[in-house]
Amino acid sequence: MYKVFLVDDEIVVRNGIRDCINWEETNFVFSGEAPDGEFALSLIQEIKPDILITDIKMPFMDGLQLSRIVRRTMPWVRIIILTGHEEFSFAREALRMGVAEYLLKPAAPGDILESLKKMEFQLENEKRERENAEKIKKQLSQNSSLFRDKFLNQMLLGLLSPAEVIDNCAGFNINIISKFYMVGIIGIKIPNMDLSEGKYPEILRSETLIDEILDINDKVIKFNRVLGEIVLIIKGNNAKNTEEAAYALVQTLKCQMERNASCILEISMGSVRERIQGIAQSYREADLIKNYRYIYGKHRIIGYKDVRSAIGGKKEFTDIFKNDVYGFLKCGLKSDVRDFVRQYMDNLNRAEMKSLIYLYYSFMDLVLNVSRFISQLGGKAEQLIPWMADLENFITCVDSIEKFGELSEAVLNKVLEFRDARAEEKYEGIIIKAKEYMHNNLSNSGISLNSVASFVNVSPSHFSTIFSRETGENFIEYLTKARVKKAKELLKTTPLKSTEIAYSVGYNDPHYFCYIFKKAVGITPMEYRTERLINKK
Repeated sequence: MYKVFLVDDEIVVRNGIRDCINWEETNFVFSGEAPDGEFALSLIQEIKPDILITDIKMPFMDGLQLSRIVRRTMPWVRIIILTGHEEFSFAREALRMGVAEYLLKPAAPGDILESLKKMEFQLENEKRERENAEKIKKQLSQNSSLFRDKFLNQMLLGLLSPAEVIDNCAGFNINIISKFYMVGIIGIKIPNMDLSEGKYPEILRSETLIDEILDINDKVIKFNRVLGEIVLIIKGNNAKNTEEAAYALVQTLKCQMERNASCILEISMGSVRERIQGIAQSYREADLIKNYRYIYGKHRIIGYKDVRSAIGGKKEFTDIFKNDVYGFLKCGLKSDVRDFVRQYMDNLNRAEMKSLIYLYYSFMDLVLNVSRFISQLGGKAEQLIPWMADLENFITCVDSIEKFGELSEAVLNKVLEFRDARAEEKYEGIIIKAKEYMHNNLSNSGISLNSVASFVNVSPSHFSTIFSRETGENFIEYLTKARVKKAKELLKTTPLKSTEIAYSVGYNDPHYFCYIFKKAVGITPMEYRTERLINKK
């Protein structure tokens, strides 16, 4: 039940509203009345009504002054203004300050009840929104560890600025500030375990045991990237001590786990890096070299220095990957694949590329970029390119630079086909979702390009571009047509007044609605309804 409070200096009006509506048959309770705003204010603060009905012109404190105070101190209260024809300018001012509805005096009980039902509908919607917000808040609280891991993953991928990293870490109570950082990736392998059948209790037990052994302190940040893979961020005050502490930590962990648990740890370590941006650099190194452990031995602790020394120290390990494969995957055309691969190979040192290890590194870099790109598009690399499921065996096929070029072309062509198909599906889905949202919220006067773009999770500028391209009209044109179409439907099928229809399709100003309607249809809403009635006869 919703409480209604009435303020009017005319006792006849108050009696009429109080006594002429059968409140027991509605979802409303007549909770009180007052002859002016000043007298009403203390009662309103005590009763805390859901809906306030107030006259505009009253002695001591008029309806506009009362509405301002109520909107500021009790913003949940819905306000209905009673006004005479000569006071229409005051009614417009009331609407601008957030008054929900206005009625011309003398207002019939039926009109008042109809306005109250509108308020009930809005209040019910707000109640549902609050309940949904509470549910979301509860879910956020329950899933805080998941959001923490998601944030740390974004940090590792270099998707956040240092300021964003520091702010988020403060929110998750993580002390991220340090001079040096080193990242390690720990893979938990259980011999003869088939994870496809959901048999992963041993991995979960191993992760718990790792937590106990590590005894995480302020110098180590740990989180689970995926099931069976743990990331450690080790902090330190100087490069040498940080590296020594990191290797001592993972060596101790590996020995204890393999002695006390039925698992094998595969550990890869990035290099020591300065600044927060260095965390992503160290992680990329660790993530990249873990894929080459079949060259060095699966069960060793493999570090960046091991890989660099294995290639003779002729160049920085990451310099091998100076070609922007990922950038080409995002923006390249299929017609440019062959030229890109040729340029890619030309940028590699021909003498060094005679070494199989360089071929392996270079092809593996391309494959890792491809896998990451497919994953970000929502696909699975193994399904699109089946041989990636057995990469360790397939990599041995890259036995010459010619074979490298042939396979690279095939892979890139396949991925660009997938990208282009997925882009069309994505944009189509975004437009459908946006249109549904707009049609379901036509009565919301606050709907805008920004709010719809936020709903479909796209930046406003990008949404504006794809919406115009996919629909052939801009956002405002489409929204206006949708509102006018809905208004025409209501004019044809309901007895609602033009003012009520204006609110129903998202226009707070009935005069502006009439202007828009006439501009679109050629006649006013009243003329449109009259024309319809004449044609019906």
